[in-house]
Amino acid sequence: MFSCISCQNSSRSEISETDSESENEDEWSNPRNKCALQPGHSLMDWIRLGNSGKDLTGVGGRIRPVSPGELATHNTLNDAWLAIRGRVYNITHYLPYHPGGPEELMRGAGIDATQLFDKVHPWVNYDSLLAKCLVGPLRCELPDAEELFDTSTPSPKSDRLREPSKAQELVRKSMENLANCITPVRKKITKNEETIKPCSKIMQSLVQSSDLPVSISRRAASSPVKKADKSPDSPVPLRYDWIQTSTKLTISVYTGHLANPGGCARITEGFLLIEVATNGWLRTLKLKPEAKLKEPLQLRVFAESGKIEVTAQKAEQGVWKGSGEFTLGTTSRVSSPRSTECRVMKVGKVSHDTSLLSVCPRAGPVVVPLGHHVRVHKRIDGSECVRSYTPVGEGWSPTDSSDVYSGLRLAIKRYDSGALSPHLTALKMGDLITLSGPYGNFQLQKLKCVKTLYLIAAGTGITPMLGLMKFMLARSNPRCERTHLLFFNKTEEDILFLENYDEMAKEDDRLKVTHILSEASSSWTGHKGRISSELITETLGNIKCIDECTHFACLCGPTEFTYAGLDLLKKHGMKENCVHAFMG
Repeated sequence: MFSCISCQNSSRSEISETDSESENEDEWSNPRNKCALQPGHSLMDWIRLGNSGKDLTGVGGRIRPVSPGELATHNTLNDAWLAIRGRVYNITHYLPYHPGGPEELMRGAGIDATQLFDKVHPWVNYDSLLAKCLVGPLRCELPDAEELFDTSTPSPKSDRLREPSKAQELVRKSMENLANCITPVRKKITKNEETIKPCSKIMQSLVQSSDLPVSISRRAASSPVKKADKSPDSPVPLRYDWIQTSTKLTISVYTGHLANPGGCARITEGFLLIEVATNGWLRTLKLKPEAKLKEPLQLRVFAESGKIEVTAQKAEQGVWKGSGEFTLGTTSRVSSPRSTECRVMKVGKVSHDTSLLSVCPRAGPVVVPLGHHVRVHKRIDGSECVRSYTPVGEGWSPTDSSDVYSGLRLAIKRYDSGALSPHLTALKMGDLITLSGPYGNFQLQKLKCVKTLYLIAAGTGITPMLGLMKFMLARSNPRCERTHLLFFNKTEEDILFLENYDEMAKEDDRLKVTHILSEASSSWTGHKGRISSELITETLGNIKCIDECTHFACLCGPTEFTYAGLDLLKKHGMKENCVHAFMG
């Protein structure tokens, strides 16, 4: 069923030798002829996809139990799950990467495929290969008596457990070498048994790749860390698990569905400290690692599942027996926002008067909750100037790389008569600034049942909308049906991230973007004017709330614009609990 990692490398030489010995061998004997992988679907491409942050589980990355009945419903090429040894994986994205072909893998779709897996190649380290696809444990359900003793209908699973084909036998032989490289040898090889050829240099380098998982925690986020206090007002206890490669250790902390966590991480005195903030609560997870860790750290948040991933570099390459010793600090209320000194890493242009400032906290990476903002502090002429900015996520700058970035991006619009913006837009790489935060009262739980989202923004008020836009289009449960952005600006050259909206709308027809200009040129063919009742009716249609409301609206912009928008939405029948205004 699963063709192991070596199919894509070391199997080439072995299969070619078999072909030269028997030129008339049936064409099914060569799995590469049977199912040649498309360009961009190699093992390393699969590993890169897993590390890209894309949700491969289809459930937002939230570990949850799966019943056999639910598993049976996921049995198509566009929606394929299978179970191996009590763990359910969503293999939909992996199908085109499988060297044995999607058809072979689909034999196990919708069922407990453990026996099928063991018949073909039980030595494959499937839990490493499919780590990012884990949905959750398979929940056992006892059949009723009628089902248990009914022999009139044969089990569909029995038809799938046929003997391996010739192609699978060739795959099996070519994969044994790798199995001994990345998993413990299951039995001792005797003199009478076939001698295993040494692993190729290609495969040796592959196993030592920093992106190839070699060990995964068996906790699977199922066991909570012991709670430090018993207060009924305290948040739910944290859960965690970990995964390692030969060069990295990744800790995953689970805060709960739509918890919208923020956090930071740092290495101090040999310990890895992870601070997690949710709904005004602060919790610290402290790890005494099995061996030494080093910077840089990478910090990433998955908003829907509430998972935080912290990746640290190993000081010395190797595979650890365990991650180390975890300790959870006392849960406490966030009394006041924290300040941190940041270094400017990059300065880019977003428009003719707006810069994108990329800054990195000196103490370690920081993630701000979705819809929250930070404040920039700077002393000018003896007095402190403070301004609020919502960080811009990844992918909104043309200079963004595919690597996980450990800093914050701030869109700074320059006002020539402003007190702070001229100083911020004049900063250069290496300069230092002070940030505090996070601030804000937006709760992601408000979007729990939302299927239609209206985003109404003006100028740099677009920044909190960017994260919400990506979140809604990427979420899986419930699936977003429509996201409509109304973006107000003066002129066409004032529109921030214009190319990004066009590209996103082409890729996803659920997104609609309407630009409205108040000082449009004669060549502008779009909407003109300012926010008004007529404009909302023309662009959004009927937005009146009903008993079971599944829509929500967010506004952000200058104070007068925001209050005018709130008043107009209220007149159009939207309830107060279906609207959120971002205020600085």
